[in-house]
Amino acid sequence: MHSRELGLVLAQQLLDVDDLHYGWWEEGEQPTIGKLRDAQERYSQRLVEMVERHCPGGGRVLDVGCGTGNLMEKMLGHGFEVDGVIPAPWLEQRVHERIARLQPAYRPTVFPCMFEKMPASAAERPYDIVLFSESFQYIPLADSLPTIRRLLKPGGKVVVCDFFKTEHHGDGQPGDKSFGGGHKLDRFYAALGEHRFALEHDEDITRFISPSVALVDEMLRKRIAPACGSIDRYITARVPRLRRFVGWLLRKKLAKLHYKYLEENRTQAVFERYKSYRLLVLKPE
Repeated sequence: MHSRELGLVLAQQLLDVDDLHYGWWEEGEQPTIGKLRDAQERYSQRLVEMVERHCPGGGRVLDVGCGTGNLMEKMLGHGFEVDGVIPAPWLEQRVHERIARLQPAYRPTVFPCMFEKMPASAAERPYDIVLFSESFQYIPLADSLPTIRRLLKPGGKVVVCDFFKTEHHGDGQPGDKSFGGGHKLDRFYAALGEHRFALEHDEDITRFISPSVALVDEMLRKRIAPACGSIDRYITARVPRLRRFVGWLLRKKLAKLHYKYLEENRTQAVFERYKSYRLLVLKPE
């Protein structure tokens, strides 16, 4: 199981959510676990609205990194013909289960592959919209943009909702590199020019998304960390030699995890310094 799959499994078990993406929080709203599902629903609804705005009246949409198919379900309900891309077998299974339960008029195709390895047959029925919801960061720009162009209809567009690295990345300040992922924003803009894509919409939505980080940080440091500490003390008391051996064997990984999650290096403020979360619409020139 890939780490992203594991993350969704744990999120479902701990938080009772059906998506791994961040939530969209209103100005001044206090993030709580009880409100997380509503915030994620708000995030998904913003994406559906953006797709409808740039493809009114329905059309063909490719959801890249479609997770468990939750966003696909919403767009199917709005009259779109939606296909998905998901390289993770466990998540692919969840998508098929959801589609079977829905029995929609349009039967989606789910491509079990990396986006950059989409089969040539996918271009035979090109798309009005190619959608990336926190999946654009995982695909090299040299691969994603040419593949997008190959799959889009003439006049088609790309909707991206994801975070990028700011100019502060690599500055060595506390928290630097505690958040992985994301293309460098300046490099992304340069790549658009190189591959002849125009920006039709570029909105910085970091302030609406970053409260999710505060919620996760609080849960990690105030709930999960103490629980793990109690388990660690229990094991140390019962099998001290085994605990010392495992601690030595995993010392580098444990140190990295401690730095990222338990030393206040993954806070909302750190996220806002090193990441720019953006809602984008692109169009090939």
